Amino acid sequence: MKIAVASTGENLGAQVSPVFGRCSYFVFVNVEDGEIKDSKPLENPAISQSGGAGIKAAEIIANEKADIVISGAVGPNAYDILKQFGIKIYKIAAGTVEHNVEYFLKGKLEEIQGPDSMKQGRGMGRGMGQRR
Repeated sequence: MKIAVASTGENLGAQVSPVFGRCSYFVFVNVEDGEIKDSKPLENPAISQSGGAGIKAAEIIANEKADIVISGAVGPNAYDILKQFGIKIYKIAAGTVEHNVEYFLKGKLEEIQGPDSMKQGRGMGRGMGQRR
């Protein structure tokens, strides 16, 4: 099983990231027989995108053939892409990449059942104040 963890750094000891599309790294962790076998960091190229970072990040996860994502907030477009590829998404717990993989393996992480859209500033600006 291959697990992608949104991370602030490039190893198992790095803290997990509360964001998905603009996290600094994804740490891909290979798990066999319930144990961590190895890991590989990938700097997130989507972090510097002006828009569509979540979509790009989801494509990276799919291209790396991950089975599971452990992350903070995942927006609706990224959520849809991950689900299209059959990738399950789990909510992070405070701590390191390694701790979160261990929590997942023990069944202690919550599966995310829907996108977490940041509604601040969306949908309210256009046309407001023009009613007469």
